[in-house]
Amino acid sequence: MDTRNLAVGSRVRHALHGSGTVSFVGKDYLGIALDGGGEALIRRDVLEKEAPAADDDEGSLRAMLPWPASTFVFEDDKAAHYCGSHWDPFFEDAKDLMVRLPEILPNAGAQTGYGYDNKPTREVPADWPKGFELVWPQPEYGLAIILRAEKDANMLVSLFPVTSVGNCHPMTLRAVRVWDSGLEAQITASWREAEVSFFDTRYPVNRGCYEAGREYDFQCAGVAYSAGPAAKKELQVKRNPDEVAWMNQRLKEGEEPHSTDCTLVLDGTAMFLPIGEWDVDDYSFRGPVTSVEAFDDWLGQSGWRVRATVMRFGDEDADLDIMITRRAWSAADPPQVGKNIEGQLWLQGYLHSPL
Repeated sequence: MDTRNLAVGSRVRHALHGSGTVSFVGKDYLGIALDGGGEALIRRDVLEKEAPAADDDEGSLRAMLPWPASTFVFEDDKAAHYCGSHWDPFFEDAKDLMVRLPEILPNAGAQTGYGYDNKPTREVPADWPKGFELVWPQPEYGLAIILRAEKDANMLVSLFPVTSVGNCHPMTLRAVRVWDSGLEAQITASWREAEVSFFDTRYPVNRGCYEAGREYDFQCAGVAYSAGPAAKKELQVKRNPDEVAWMNQRLKEGEEPHSTDCTLVLDGTAMFLPIGEWDVDDYSFRGPVTSVEAFDDWLGQSGWRVRATVMRFGDEDADLDIMITRRAWSAADPPQVGKNIEGQLWLQGYLHSPL
């Protein structure tokens, strides 16, 4: 998009934020009043590179296809995923767990869920891999085992730490990225104004229930690779003049005008950011703790279910349950309500129900 001729009142479309009306014009930035509510300040060069026509982006093109192509994106065996790191909060070496599989499998139970208890929206294609999921020793804090059903035997696909505990978030499903096995997947969805990706811990159970563009309640939890008390930080920054002019344009009566020089205090800040070079479901986080609940013996580890504010949408806080094992926690004292924590996590979740 050529932004040189845009003026206040011009109509634009952004790939992530959607359509809106230009409300501010600066040298480097444009302010956009979004049709869905709220405003965004976007760099001109970003808008020029990332603002396709309404039907040019991958999601829009895929939505024109029949199901399942409208919803599912299938990876090949060249896609890289780093599942070994998921064991870091629990073991020095996960090989000890693998040795125990012969005794674990006979005592594992079937993984249930929405698609287990309700008829899926659609029948999955007959040529998709057939499989099922087991969980041991309990769904709340346990181990998930995915098996592919073959003619002569059930073949082990993967195993990973899993929790059925978490908190529900209404999201709009954008895409389901299916791994080469055909029985593992990551879901990309819109969580209010943010886009997140998480590992679907019940994909074999729920895959017939998914349709891009629909709203669902997903129950999500972060499993912390590492976490600890947040460091106190103050950053001296110099704002872009366009940013200052845009914020001053939106001042309410009686508010002090903003200046280019300011100090950012990170105490109480909520942040949830993808970690570059890691997998799409890995995030760094920072935020204040709103509740703490201890757990015992998750694959031999005790720890805490910590609810923390990781994002803010206007006046509404977005809280996430983060499971922190004692092995992953860096401090001697447990997490405390009202304190700020930070770290890195693996985001997992599952379908609670369609909306």
